[in-house]
Amino acid sequence: MVIVHGAGSNRQNHQDYARRVASAGMSAVAIDLRGHGESGGTLDADTIDDVLAALDWLTGQGAVPLGLRGSSLGGFLALNAAARHRGVRAGAAIAPAQERGLADRRGLTWALGMPLHDAVARDDGVARGYWHASGDEIVPWTWSWSLAARSPHPRHLRVVMGGHHQSLQHDPLVQADTVAFLRGHLAG
Repeated sequence: MVIVHGAGSNRQNHQDYARRVASAGMSAVAIDLRGHGESGGTLDADTIDDVLAALDWLTGQGAVPLGLRGSSLGGFLALNAAARHRGVRAGAAIAPAQERGLADRRGLTWALGMPLHDAVARDDGVARGYWHASGDEIVPWTWSWSLAARSPHPRHLRVVMGGHHQSLQHDPLVQADTVAFLRGHLAG
């Protein structure tokens, strides 16, 4: 599984989730996006290629089927990568960013060329799960609702009452739920 962090974060911030994945018997790699953590450069339209390269690397290590988990920008990238990589069987997104929000708030206008509604609507057998806090002040929870509505089965949606944009990433119950979702769709 590839773990993709959000804007302004890094892979180290998601080690708790990587340990949880490993304790469930799955392999995981957390990556630093361009310009984050130990990675140079700046976020651009080719950042999706880095996520795809991580999936390819896992495939080369014998890790199949593949899954992704991302939060905010990471959720946006994970869901787009799931639609592009043939080895992906499941993707979990926590408060996935909106392309318009990435363009307006972060200046990532390249995100407009990767419409998430189109990516998740593909009937490609990928299980897609969405987790969102109803109190999210950056991305409204209704965004995840609309993505789930466009996603063919299998799909999963969980809206947690209250919270904020980053409150679910490290919540033990949400982590356990996402691991169970991914494990259930990657085990078969």
